[in-house]
Amino acid sequence: MKLGRISLLLLSAATLAFLPAASAQEGSGKKKLAITKIAATDALAKRMAKQGVGLSLDSVLEALDSQVYDRMLNTRRFEILERSDADALAKESSAAGEAFAFNKADYILTIRVDSFNDRMEERKLASLGKTIRARTIELSAVAKITEVSTQRAIASTNFKVSKRDSENRSDNTTQRVGEGSDDLMIQAVSEMAGKIAARAADVVSPARVIGKRDNIVTINRNDQSGIKVGQVWEVFALGDELVDPDTGDKTREEVLVGKVKITRVTPQNSQGETMSDTGIDRGAIVRLASEPAGDEN
Repeated sequence: MKLGRISLLLLSAATLAFLPAASAQEGSGKKKLAITKIAATDALAKRMAKQGVGLSLDSVLEALDSQVYDRMLNTRRFEILERSDADALAKESSAAGEAFAFNKADYILTIRVDSFNDRMEERKLASLGKTIRARTIELSAVAKITEVSTQRAIASTNFKVSKRDSENRSDNTTQRVGEGSDDLMIQAVSEMAGKIAARAADVVSPARVIGKRDNIVTINRNDQSGIKVGQVWEVFALGDELVDPDTGDKTREEVLVGKVKITRVTPQNSQGETMSDTGIDRGAIVRLASEPAGDEN
């Protein structure tokens, strides 16, 4: 396999995307986010080493590391802090048995890959005298967001991605599986990074209505945030502050005031047409309700 190519491909893409996004962050009031180095759980690392595919896992981790950084940066929701500083501090704190306190950051994102499978499935067609092969890649990771000021985990989510090669290969084309698996791996890693970035943005900075003209609503989510043409989003007006009597946690009342179908996605924001509107206005919270018909992602 040629999985080593993944890191170079994604790192190049991340570098190109970094240039305009970084300048856009200067002088902003965005929340500061530190992303620690992505690693596999001990159990997964041992299993991969035992199976003799430790290098494949390392390639996945390096690729995911670059892609998550790229996706988080391009959500334009955060100011991403220098990676080397965050990694060094995390390692030092862990060795000392102390809590990870990164004073320059508002939030810390840690990601642990807990499952990875790259297998070839075979199906024999006796009538044709052929064996059809299809590669399947499965990836699972847990992403946790910690609020630095309180050292409290405000979100922890398990993400799973499964990609199956759409091209079935017979015996006389197996020499091209390596190149195909690179593409499949990139797809899996890219989808995982996109899910993590979208979740982090929604937790720290929920999507909002930033403009409304007649029946056209503008939402502060760009083409790197996972929003797609055809999606339906629900719009909620914020009401009174609510206090949970058992935990003391404070939230805001959310009242459904409409639905919007996305019609246009740009590098800056997205627009949609109202499907229902009983009070959509600027500042309202927007949450994904449904994907376009036939979209499985």
